[in-house]
Amino acid sequence: MSWLDEGATRLLTVAGTAGSGKTRLALTVAAKAGEGSRRPVYWTDLTATASPQLIGSTIASALGVFIKPGQSETAAIAEHIGSTPALLVLDNCEHMARDCAKASVGLLADCGALHILVTSRVPLPVEASRIWLLDPLPVPASEELPLEEIAASESVRLFTERASLALPGFAVTRQNAAAVARVCRRLDGLPLAIELAASRVRLLTTAQLAERLEDALGLLTGAGSVGAQRHATLRAALDWSHGLLSPSGQALFRRLSVFAGGWALEDAEAVCPGGMLEPADILPALSELVDQSLVAVERPSGGTRRFRLLEVIRQYADERLRSAEERSLLRRSHSARFAAVAMEARGELTGPKQPAWTQRLEQDKGNLRAALAWGLDAPEGLESGAEITCTLAQVWQLRGEFAEGLMWHRRYIARSHALPRRVQANLHESTGFLAVHAGLGDEARSHWEQAAAIFAEVDDPAAVGRQLHYLAHATMGIDAPRAAVLAARGLALEQEAGDQWWTSACLFALGDASFILGDVDKAADCYSKSQVLARRLGHAFAIARRFVRLGQVARTRGDLEGARRHLGESMRVAQTGSDDWGVTMALAAWASMAASVGSPRTSAMLLGAAQGRLDQYGAVLWALDRAEFARTASTVGALLGEDAFRGCLAAGRTLTPQEIDSLVNELLEPQRPEALAGYAVSPAIRLTPREAQVLHLIAGGMSNQSIAQDLGLSVRTVERHTANLYMKIGVEGPAARTAAANYAFRHGLGPEQDKLAIPRQSPPLRR
Repeated sequence: MSWLDEGATRLLTVAGTAGSGKTRLALTVAAKAGEGSRRPVYWTDLTATASPQLIGSTIASALGVFIKPGQSETAAIAEHIGSTPALLVLDNCEHMARDCAKASVGLLADCGALHILVTSRVPLPVEASRIWLLDPLPVPASEELPLEEIAASESVRLFTERASLALPGFAVTRQNAAAVARVCRRLDGLPLAIELAASRVRLLTTAQLAERLEDALGLLTGAGSVGAQRHATLRAALDWSHGLLSPSGQALFRRLSVFAGGWALEDAEAVCPGGMLEPADILPALSELVDQSLVAVERPSGGTRRFRLLEVIRQYADERLRSAEERSLLRRSHSARFAAVAMEARGELTGPKQPAWTQRLEQDKGNLRAALAWGLDAPEGLESGAEITCTLAQVWQLRGEFAEGLMWHRRYIARSHALPRRVQANLHESTGFLAVHAGLGDEARSHWEQAAAIFAEVDDPAAVGRQLHYLAHATMGIDAPRAAVLAARGLALEQEAGDQWWTSACLFALGDASFILGDVDKAADCYSKSQVLARRLGHAFAIARRFVRLGQVARTRGDLEGARRHLGESMRVAQTGSDDWGVTMALAAWASMAASVGSPRTSAMLLGAAQGRLDQYGAVLWALDRAEFARTASTVGALLGEDAFRGCLAAGRTLTPQEIDSLVNELLEPQRPEALAGYAVSPAIRLTPREAQVLHLIAGGMSNQSIAQDLGLSVRTVERHTANLYMKIGVEGPAARTAAANYAFRHGLGPEQDKLAIPRQSPPLRR
């Protein structure tokens, strides 16, 4: 209402798409303006006014103004209103926007206290008009939100209000909240569509309603009085808007329905020309559609403005496309466009532009899915669809979307007999890539073996090297020596081919195999060389993963500060690059780090956070990470006890990203271990006296059995002390005992550094 009291402008246009609630908003403003008879309010509906010459007489009739012979309509209306503050509403002006603007300017000039509120799908072409673009109502961000958040959404509140009129007593409950949210999201928050959907709750449950919205235009036929006759159905409202378009605007409108989820101007210029539309015509026609509120303009992302059709409007435009018998042609053009985008992205996803291209492909996820579906439906699109599938494997992996990625890969593999051999090999390679992350090791190995055979057949040794690298990863957990051989063979082939990226990848695999085999020095060398190449190439997600490994090496060597530094960088790089898999991998490593610095509760919570993400994605960690995860869980579980451990795991699954960051930030700085308060500990290494004794004897080369005999303890008790001290000083794996001995000497606890008085006694008899 503040607009009526401002002096800056007296003409306001509420613009928005069909069914966006323009008339409802105008009614609300009119009702408040007329409260207490503060000012007269005049309402004029221009829907049925077909000729510009009738605008004045239609307004005069609505105001009850008698026009004297020889008197103009504007003069008669001005005489009636006079200098009294008043509000004139001109509803539905889009079909005569220019003439309504002219009439409004004349009335404002003659009536100094008059305000005019216009509703139109097209902004009035007059500089004096202030424009209020009416967006659809906000919708719930997810169907999984708590009941209270779903019910508070404006679109859900409108649905509830209208549904309760159709079915008294209707309310949003825990049972129907997800379905109601799905309806409002599917309808893009469009008020008229939501009203019409809500009127159907007398006949359909909300779940049935949500299922049937694939054909929203057929379902949402007006029931009862919800507005003017042309608003009786969404189809009628859209027919009205479509009839106002120029022939080129109508052609572009129907062709834009081929896009799924939005597009950039360059996409429309590549896909939509033909017939009356030349590439140069796309921008003017798109401007017309934006002006008519049929196309929504999204906020710029990454410097490129994008556009979209609301879903109900897209369905209407698709009907027009089918009627024009252009759908097959446009889908072919659309598929070719996004196959070209995918092929361009493939060359950039292993370089410094990887984050930008990942974002671009994420934005076009809907279009890429549409192109994939068309490739399976149309023989001519099969090869381009397969190429898109191979390109997206890396994006699906980064996003943790293994189920979707494997679904598309398996569908294309089933038709691969019709593809060129090299494309078949590429499909097998990327299918294995997703399968191994999903924990399907046998399936992954089978695909990589087939890919290697085909690449050997077409004489591509570098591609064979890639498959050996993959096979090494898939073999790690069951045969580490063989994995090392495979990785070394792959490395030789990639170095000979001069491929720096795959050389880096093979070094990483060889590092993992060496780490598992206990050769920490060789692993560190491989990871460092791999990181140098990843940095040279500017490959963000590779850099993040190598930081994880360097952090794990540092922790195993007892260098906790180095481990903190590397793991902190890994988390930062992964988060900056929206690398969900990299974040998950870093979280698992941070859980082990928390255990090493004596924070078992934090460790358990981070384990829970990592496992929750893995379960969400349907994925498993790589072999080296799985082994570390299991060791950390075993050690922390023993320290906390089963009930407390499970409680921390469950709490970790519910952590927000901000809470996870807070836990990690606490670990970045050295702190007193939460579990060791009250213990008499060495100031250097924070061990209990008994753990320090055990470490002293380990440094002297004694076995657990010998230590047990020397201290008069059971072997199991010595094993427990050993596990605890390993966790606290941050060593693990096959080389843990050697690393622990080194740690003891660095901190003055070795056998020649006699700081501990270790009582010797004869062991009791054990039966």
